[in-house]
Amino acid sequence: MGLGANGMIRLILFDLGKVILDFSHLKIAEGLSRYSKDKRYQDPGNMLEDMVFNGTGVIARYDNGDMTTEEFFSYIRETFGLNISFLQFKEIWTEIFTENKGVSDLIERLKKDFTLFLLSNTNELHFNYIKERFPVVHKFDRWVLSYETGLSKPDPEIYRLALSQAGVKPEEAIFIDDIAGHVRGAQSVGIHAVEFKSVEQITDYIEETAYE
Repeated sequence: MGLGANGMIRLILFDLGKVILDFSHLKIAEGLSRYSKDKRYQDPGNMLEDMVFNGTGVIARYDNGDMTTEEFFSYIRETFGLNISFLQFKEIWTEIFTENKGVSDLIERLKKDFTLFLLSNTNELHFNYIKERFPVVHKFDRWVLSYETGLSKPDPEIYRLALSQAGVKPEEAIFIDDIAGHVRGAQSVGIHAVEFKSVEQITDYIEETAYE
């Protein structure tokens, strides 16, 4: 790939989860359910439902930096009746990721022509683990992370923050995410955005949008 005559796109923003790294919340629930004293939560399905999909939004609060790692661990341990050490919890909570090599290869190729930012709703434990295990995140020029900024996608402010840190206009940026609502959030501030389906699909989209 070489930059075409258009040259309008200067920044490409990538989501992390389910784009660069696949992950499974079910794997967390399966791991933690083995430590629960509460019969309901010895079923991973019940734990997954209550942790991720129901009620308290505790993961969203942790992702947004509204809780410390210690507070989050205490909350999870108490809510789900877990007889577990922090180190055991940390291992189960973090060892859920696998790299999408095709996306990593694309990032490597794009680095020559564009500024690359990672824009992720994530939390301290996950991102510290990812930094150690997945060199691909170090290929980015900057990380814009929910738990550090106190902003989460699809809040328009997190996209504006990324644009201002890169010093580019919305129309000079492309955003890639697997969640349609996050894509719409980026489009609402004028960024070119696409919902991730496959490496081939986003490669085509970038070529059409950035290499005209």
